[in-house]
Amino acid sequence: MICTKYMARKRASTFQVILPLLKRMHVGVINRGLVDGETQAKYVWDEPVLDGSEPKLWFHDIFRKDGSSFDKDETEFIRTIIKQK
Repeated sequence: MICTKYMARKRASTFQVILPLLKRMHVGVINRGLVDGETQAKYVWDEPVLDGSEPKLWFHDIFRKDGSSFDKDETEFIRTIIKQK
């Protein structure tokens, strides 16, 4: 099984909360938003940002266009959990 809809930082659905659960259940994941830009997944669906400014807390995306992390602690957690057996 693969889960494709699990990220919603503003709804307390974070990598740190969800990935350990899905890992225990042997469920794979695909993140819909990865790099800021094309899908605009840093924005929350029901909270329009009319001026297009960057939200304080991104919704889905993980990396900025320059490759840096939205949240370095989060990307380190992802690296750590995918290395665990």
